[in-house]
Amino acid sequence: MTGPSEPSHARGWARVYPTSRPFTIPRLRQGVWYPIVNPDLGERVVVQVKDRRVAVPKRLLEIRAKRPTRFTVVYLARNQPNPAEGTARYLGRKYAVCPACGVRVRLAGEPERLQCVECGHQGEVAWWETG
Repeated sequence: MTGPSEPSHARGWARVYPTSRPFTIPRLRQGVWYPIVNPDLGERVVVQVKDRRVAVPKRLLEIRAKRPTRFTVVYLARNQPNPAEGTARYLGRKYAVCPACGVRVRLAGEPERLQCVECGHQGEVAWWETG
């Protein structure tokens, strides 16, 4: 199994709770683990989203000391809009997210393991840990 590398600036990892939809620019995606670059802002932490730093309330985030290696499963509600719907990027209402690079991965059935088509990361699918 290959593992995601740890960026030197990461001071933990955070992802949005499935029931949270914080308004940030850029928008935090469900299932993606973001490096924490500043955990010491009281009720907020600063995460790195691509080339930007975004302050997010801690109560909206799941925070871990180390970057997860398992693929997160994302279930979209029927009434939840999906900007990819109708395009080649649309993966359905259920897909996995690579813990190493954040790319969405198509799910066929209920596999125990996946390999990311973008970065090659291989890992377990965390069906019990939805994003």
